[in-house]
Parts: sequence; C-alpha cells; structure tokens
Amino acid sequence: MRNNMERTAWIILSSAFGLFCSISILTPASIYWYIINSTDQLAVELTSVRGIVLFGASNNELSTSVLDGNTVQVEEGQKIATNDTSQAILTFADDSSLTMYGDTEIILRQAQEPRFSLSYRPTQIQIEVLKGRVRATAARERQSLNFDLKTPQSDILLNQGSFSVEVNDKGTQVTTRLGQGEVISGGEAITLKQGERLVIDPELIVSSPLPAAQNLLARSQFNLNFADYWEIYTIDLIEGVTTTAEVVLFQDQPVLNLRSEGQDNVHTEVGVIQQVNRDVRDFQSLRVFAEVRLIYQSLPGGGQLGSEFPIMLHLSYIDANGSERDWFHGFYYQPKPDNYILYNEPANSSESIARYIWYPYESVNLLASLGPAKPVYIKSIRIYASGWIYDAMVANISLLAEE
Repeated sequence: MRNNMERTAWIILSSAFGLFCSISILTPASIYWYIINSTDQLAVELTSVRGIVLFGASNNELSTSVLDGNTVQVEEGQKIATNDTSQAILTFADDSSLTMYGDTEIILRQAQEPRFSLSYRPTQIQIEVLKGRVRATAARERQSLNFDLKTPQSDILLNQGSFSVEVNDKGTQVTTRLGQGEVISGGEAITLKQGERLVIDPELIVSSPLPAAQNLLARSQFNLNFADYWEIYTIDLIEGVTTTAEVVLFQDQPVLNLRSEGQDNVHTEVGVIQQVNRDVRDFQSLRVFAEVRLIYQSLPGGGQLGSEFPIMLHLSYIDANGSERDWFHGFYYQPKPDNYILYNEPANSSESIARYIWYPYESVNLLASLGPAKPVYIKSIRIYASGWIYDAMVANISLLAEE
C-alpha cells in the first residue's frame, strides 16, 4: 500500500513538473507566436480622381458610390469599379497605391499588416484585377511588403517599384515601369525586369519578356481582311470622280492604296479609320509609326489651306480637361505655291518626301510635344488622302505607347 502511495505521489509530482515545464515553454511560445502572426487590417482609402466610382461587397450589386474628389475607407472583400469616364486610386497606409483607369474592376482580397512592431512578417496586400487597367506602386521591398496582383491568367508578385497590369479578352499584360516583379502562370514563373512587358493569352500561353513599348492598334498591317479592323469612308462631292481605298500587293507585300480618278480640280477624300479607345495617361511616350509611299498628287503642297494631302495621319483624342482634340501630320511631294499654307505646329504639321520612295515615318513623342494639350485618351486613328487627283500607299502603321 505504501509503495502505491509513493508511486502515485511521484506520478503526480512528475506530472505537475511536466505541466509546469510545458506551461513555462508553451506560454512564452504562444505569446511569441501571437506577437509574430497577429495582424490588423491595413487602412485603405479609395479616392475618386474623376467621375463616379462604385464599390461594395464583391458578391452583391455595387450600390455605394464615391464622387469626384472624395475619399472613403474600403475593406477586404469589397469590389471597386470605374466606368469609361471615371478613374480612382487606392492608397494604403504604407504609401503603396493602386491606380484604376476607366472600365476597370478589382476586388480587394487582402490588406493586412502585423499588429506588433516586433513581428518580422511582411504586410500583405492582394488585389484581384477582374478587367481593365491598373498601375500598382509598391512602396517597400518584398521582405516587408507582399504586394500581389491576381488576374484570370496569372499571379503577379511585386517588388518595390511601379507596375502596369491590363486585363481584357485577349488575356493579361504586365509591364514593369520601375523595379522588378515575378509573374506566375500555368506553373511557370518568369522574372520581369524594369522596362519589360509580358503577355499571357487566355490559353495561358506566356510570351517571352518584351520591350515595354506596345502597339495600341488592333491591326497594323493591311491584308485582305483589313476591313475587320478598319472602316472605309469616302467623300465624293460630284459625279465623275471615283475614290478607292483597298489593299493591293506591292512587291509581294499587302499595302493600303488610297487613290482618286476622274475629273481634276475637284475636292475628294477617302480613308480608313480604326477605333482605338485606349487610356494613355499612364504612358511616358506615344509615337506614330508608318511607311508611306507617294505616287501622284495634282494639288500641290497641302492645298490652299494646308489641309489636303495625298496622305494624312490623324489622331482623334481627349485631353486632361476632357476637351476633344486632333493631331494631324501630312505628306506631300509637290511644292506649294507662295499663297498656300503649310502648318508646322505640334498638333498640325507636314513634310515633303521623295516621290515613289517608301518613307519610314516616326513621330516625336506626342505626350511631350503637345504639352498641356497632350492626349489622355485616344479615340481613333485615321489614314486618309485628300485633294484632287492622288495616288498613295501606306504600310505597317503603329501607335506605340511606352510605359
């Protein structure tokens, strides 16, 4: 009996000591774990830069709005949407930000920061980009801030820097303006360096890193189905004059041929238009490229008012004040008479080029040359011939924008 009591006492004493040791170890460990892993929601502000921005729970219809110039707090799980006339910016407590351009929808999936300064865990920001175009700015290095963007085709892990992401029916496009990021798609991880761009199509086919410059046109080369992307228009004022816009083969290359035939000394116009409808306020450079060949013009120079050329390039756009503006550049080979006008202004200029020679044209950076009147939204691009009798060709037109 006594042995049993001693054994029981030893068991109780050992258990108590073990429990004491466990508590002595687990309590500090639990406190440490709590200090390291405990988080608070990171403060996130939504500001309408222009227009009406909608937000609300991601699983409900968006019914709450923030008006131009106003700021509200948003929380995890909320969806935010802009329309084609609005723009918004999300500002995080650590000075990171996300700019939303027109027709963009995102969901703020996560915005958490360590509750205690002793924690070595990074701040977590995760945003799902459903559609549209955003620019993300990560204010800190990866070890202290995990700023991640998710799209239907990819996961994008940002390091400190500035990044542009666009999601549309063609897939996802990621551009690194400053810093370095990592793009994960289909089990493949690609490091994207500064000044590089990556395209992922809906089938998760990932391009190699490309230069940051991108062509904003849906189709640059002219082929037999060019009418799927370009709309043909004509202005014929009288009978007896025929204008034509068609794709022809020149030295085995399909090119756009604009020409008029018939009575001379009569104004006509023919051209093609492509709707661009792209926001360009986030770009640093915007240039027009084209190959032009002039065959014939009966009206010298650009006509009496400097507005009729055998080839004219025209951008229709909107400036930062919401005003509709135009940019023109004409080509001619017949010198103008002394009483004719030729403009040499940032938004309306022309140049004389050699006849029968393919001329590779490259505009200056329109975002710099047009000053306060620079584009923020490109509506359309037009290629046209205007004047009396003319015959000209255009190939490989591009509207290149660079982050």
